[in-house]
Amino acid sequence: MSSHQQVALGVLAVALVIIVIVDQVMQRMGSRVLSHLPVADQAVFATRYRLLRRTSEAVIVFVALIIVLWSFDQTRSAAQTVLASSAVLGLVVGFAARTTLANFVAGVMIAINQPVRLGDRVSVGDAEGTVEDIGLAYTRLRTPDNRRVLIPNEELVNSRVTNLTIVDPVSLAQVRLTLPATADPVRVRAILDEQADAVDGRLLERPGPGTGVAEVTADGTIYTVGVWMPDAAQAAVAASALRERCITRLHEEGVVGEDVTGVATP
Repeated sequence: MSSHQQVALGVLAVALVIIVIVDQVMQRMGSRVLSHLPVADQAVFATRYRLLRRTSEAVIVFVALIIVLWSFDQTRSAAQTVLASSAVLGLVVGFAARTTLANFVAGVMIAINQPVRLGDRVSVGDAEGTVEDIGLAYTRLRTPDNRRVLIPNEELVNSRVTNLTIVDPVSLAQVRLTLPATADPVRVRAILDEQADAVDGRLLERPGPGTGVAEVTADGTIYTVGVWMPDAAQAAVAASALRERCITRLHEEGVVGEDVTGVATP
């Protein structure tokens, strides 16, 4: 093995050690700071911290690669030419700014402006889920059916994002039921209110929206009933259970026949 190869391997080994050390130090500092922050600020800090850590690792790798290129005569001249030529550098930056660099810059803007944070439940285009990771190029969502959706950071910045939990994680578990027009509204309201009061985990300190008539159509009367849940995940489960309980109870009471339909909307 030549001396140049030994230098290159040594530089890469040192870079790896530095990355591990920096990662451990930042994790300890991050855990210490995170433990003293209010719960509402923890997601903000975690988002910015993770992006900073990955940016630091990327910078270390980039510097190590430059040093390795400088260690070989064959690559040194090429590296000098690229770095010294403002025209070539401008072309490289211009090309990257539309792809990788654009996503990186967008990731930095996401970390600073915080339109989404780790753990937030968001809707972007036709994708909806919980933010699991905000990387240097992509933001990863976990959907309710446990799929992973990767969204380029540039697309996320330029899209209309609906953040369902950034202000308040409390979510409404609401059910819409289409009942025959002949159903007695008083009995229907009493039955639906009873089922809403029986939902496990509902927030007792926040009055629920109760039961109401949302719309009257040619197909019948549309009723809504809902309860407030601590977060979106529990709201989704509660809405499905509430819908089933309401339909079952309406049948047991003989208020409706087999023509009742319903939609649960968390």
